[in-house]
Formats: sequence, C-alpha cells, structure tokens
Amino acid sequence: MHKFAAVSNKIESDVYMNYLGLQCYQVDLKGRFAPGWVGHLSNGLAHRNINITRVEAARGVGMQWSARLNLDFTTTDIRPDDLDYIGLSRESSSAVKAESLCIESLKMEFSTDCDGSLYLEAGGPDRIGILSSLLNRFSLFSLFPVKMLVETKNNRIFDRFWLKGLGSSIPSKEAVSALKERLEEEN
Repeated sequence: MHKFAAVSNKIESDVYMNYLGLQCYQVDLKGRFAPGWVGHLSNGLAHRNINITRVEAARGVGMQWSARLNLDFTTTDIRPDDLDYIGLSRESSSAVKAESLCIESLKMEFSTDCDGSLYLEAGGPDRIGILSSLLNRFSLFSLFPVKMLVETKNNRIFDRFWLKGLGSSIPSKEAVSALKERLEEEN
C-alpha cells in the first residue's frame, strides 16, 4: 500500500493506493473536497484514458469525503504512482468529448437518504469517460453527488447517485425534470 498526503491551504487530504492485479489499482481518497471534485477527477482520468470501474464515495460533515475508486490502467502508459489525484480533483479541464450517453435504463426519484436527495440509477454499456459525462450533465443543472455507488461488470455500468443542489439543498422539481428530459433526449 502506498500513502500520499496532499496539503493545500491548510486542508489535508490523504491518498492510499493498493495494487489489485492486472494493471488495476484501488485508490482511497479522504479529506475535504470542493463541490464538483469527483467530476474533475473522473474527467482528468478519462483524458488520460484510465477507466474507472468502481466508485464508492460519500460526503460526511461539511465537505469531508471518503471515496474508494477502482482504476484500470490497461489502456494507458501512465503509471498510477505518477498521477496527482488530489490535483486532478481540483483541476477544471475541458470536458471529455461529448458522446451520446447510451443509457439503457434510467430511474429517478426523490429520496429521504442524505437528508433529502434525488436518487438516480443509470445502466448501459461502459466506455471510458461515461462517469465524467454523467457528472457533467448533472452539474449543468447544479446537481452534485453526495453519495455514489458506481460499478462496471462485463462492460456494463450500474451507477447509483444521490444528488443535491447547491448548498446541499434538496433538488428542485424543475432541475430534476430538466435533467430527466436531457438524459432521455440523448438516448
């Protein structure tokens, strides 16, 4: 296990990395992260052709996060130790190439989890950058995950998100309706 620590503006974040085998790594991130951090991180990884195969992430008190990502490096020459994961989570790079999401199943409903949130479940074929594309779509309507369970099995995604609005507000019906319309029209 490798441990890296990053300190910025007196805010500490920790990164732990475990080798899973076959060029796959598990990266644990803990610390304070700004809204949109997971979108920035997934976008940076997609730009580097690194596939995210699993994510378990939850926001605690304030902006404290605990996240575990499984990353597949088989499609890149980048070494996992050479990446600045904290830096990528803060970097606003251009979005990955806009492609159709190809979401085959979509479920959206209000949930009492996370003190009121929008629960969104998406399923369909996997591709590098699909998580980044989903998170970018959510942010267009000022919706950000406070909890995520993202899985890829047999080249298929099964992603679950609990989304909140700015300031941890319960998403408005208008934002939910607009997001649903946008996701459905892209398929």
